[in-house]
Amino acid sequence: MKIYLKIIAILALAMCLLNACRNEKKLQAADAVSKVETNVDTVNINADPKTKLDYAEPDFPTSSNKIEDLIPQYFDIDMEASGDLNHDGLEDKVLVLINTRDTTARRATLVILKMGSSYSVDTKSFSVIEPKYREEGYRNYDYEDIKIDKNGQLIFNQQSTGPNGSLESTFKYINNELFLTNISSFAMGAGGQTELKLDLLKGNFEQTDINTMKENMPSKTTTKKYKLPKLLFSNSDPREVMIKAFNNNSK
Repeated sequence: MKIYLKIIAILALAMCLLNACRNEKKLQAADAVSKVETNVDTVNINADPKTKLDYAEPDFPTSSNKIEDLIPQYFDIDMEASGDLNHDGLEDKVLVLINTRDTTARRATLVILKMGSSYSVDTKSFSVIEPKYREEGYRNYDYEDIKIDKNGQLIFNQQSTGPNGSLESTFKYINNELFLTNISSFAMGAGGQTELKLDLLKGNFEQTDINTMKENMPSKTTTKKYKLPKLLFSNSDPREVMIKAFNNNSK
């Protein structure tokens, strides 16, 4: 009987020691995870990609007889358009360049005017069009396009089925300077759709809300005067302009 009790006691002690070891390992593992999480750099997790420029702005050539000579090192043509922007009868070029070292960086857009037999970079912008890719590797827009229409207007068209929705921005030469003239956007959400239009020359803001929860999808359109200073191509950010206009006029 005594031997039997001793065996039981020994087994119980062994089980206690085994559980203690397991608990210790769990605590060590939990502590390790905590340390890893504590050391994560959270400063840059929510960084806005539009304000991120990992590499210094390159030196852009101002003129050349060849378009390819105007493209700096580490940049490739992502989109391009041809047409007469300044109504001089010559075919101009607009190039959207992507940084080959960082496709999440802001893209450079060059407006190149034909000057006789050569080409001249009249203006450029790092804010007029958003980065092509997000940090996670996904594209910001499913479809993108630029064109110069028959009236010499430069039009950027970006469309997405995701939260970015669609955005179209129009620029036009006025007194030899390229200005942002119109913006329109469209977004879908739970139970509704919103279409926004902003005419910067006339100072008109228009908002149309569509209720998709009802079978006939009723809509309501409101128009307000919203005067803005003239925005040059070089420092225009159409999405930010539209967000500000929406916030100021939807109260």
